[in-house]
Order: sequence, then structure tokens, then C-alpha cells
Amino acid sequence: MSITGNGLHKRSRKRLKLDVKERGKVDIKKALQSFEIGDKIIVDPDSRVQRNLPQRSFFGSVGRIVEKKGKAYTVEVKQQGKSLKRIDILPVHMKRL
Repeated sequence: MSITGNGLHKRSRKRLKLDVKERGKVDIKKALQSFEIGDKIIVDPDSRVQRNLPQRSFFGSVGRIVEKKGKAYTVEVKQQGKSLKRIDILPVHMKRL
């Protein structure tokens, strides 16, 4: 009997699985999209880019951009009805609302 892992993305195989048509390289438009401070976004993770992938509890949540840090953005997200959390996300993992 094997021991299950306790990593950051445990039990998220179905959530990170891509459709057959979406597999392959990342669309350059999605990777280079830009946002303004105050824009509302949806956390939409792209499993093709493992770098700076948000935690599973933030998948599909709506947030507001607070600031820009290099290539990434700081987003203020309400986590499951709790207080506001700040997470840093690359634009590949965001979708405009």
C-alpha cells in the first residue's frame, strides 16, 4: 500500500487536466496579457505553466488586482467566505472578468 503525497497540489488531477484541444504550448496572447490596478479577474490556472501556480483553494475565485510585482500581479481574493487573502499570480493563470 502506497502512502499518498501531501504536496501543494494534492488531489487536483481533474482540476488541472486540460481538454485535448487545449494541450500543447501556451498561447502567447494569454502569457503576455496585461491588467490595470483595480481590474477584476478570475483565477483560472493553466497546468502547462507550473511556475507560480495558485493553491487549489483559490481555483475559480474572483479577485481584484492590487499591485504589480515584476511579471506577476498581487491579487486580493476572498477565500471561501473568510477574510481577504493576497496572492501573487502570473497573468497566464488569470482571466479577465
